[in-house]
Amino acid sequence: MKWISVFAFLLIALSHPVQATSIEVAFLGYSNHYVDRDYDYNEQHKLIGFSINNGFSVANFTNSYNRKSTLVGWKFQTDDALILSKLSFDAGVVLGVVTGYKQEEIITYINEDISLYLIPELIISYPITDTISLSLVNGIVPDSKGIILMHHLELSFDDLF
Repeated sequence: MKWISVFAFLLIALSHPVQATSIEVAFLGYSNHYVDRDYDYNEQHKLIGFSINNGFSVANFTNSYNRKSTLVGWKFQTDDALILSKLSFDAGVVLGVVTGYKQEEIITYINEDISLYLIPELIISYPITDTISLSLVNGIVPDSKGIILMHHLELSFDDLF
């Protein structure tokens, strides 16, 4: 069932022709857990992922329970970032599905190995060149026992084609 759901989502997401003008590569995921203090959560996630045109996103990582997870989703970001000096501050959200969690581990559990992924984000970016930037992406995950703060770095390549 897991792979049927992921395949269906990919089929819908990829059924519209898109020309990539930007690619974002996500890496170095880590988190801070402000939930059950008695559990030894994995907080370094071995994340690798990418987004096309700051939209369709796929990522693979080791989750907080030391299991492999795959995320397939869509990124949404505000159109106008706040720019201070060279830093830009932007808000966004990632919506999709994720694998690798049990029902008792995640409040957005759907069925079998599939859970809903809905993460509000604050993105802080610094331009390296006119077309390349480095971002610190910060997300917050509400949990029935507290919150989880998630972070990763993202390298963006704009105006590729």
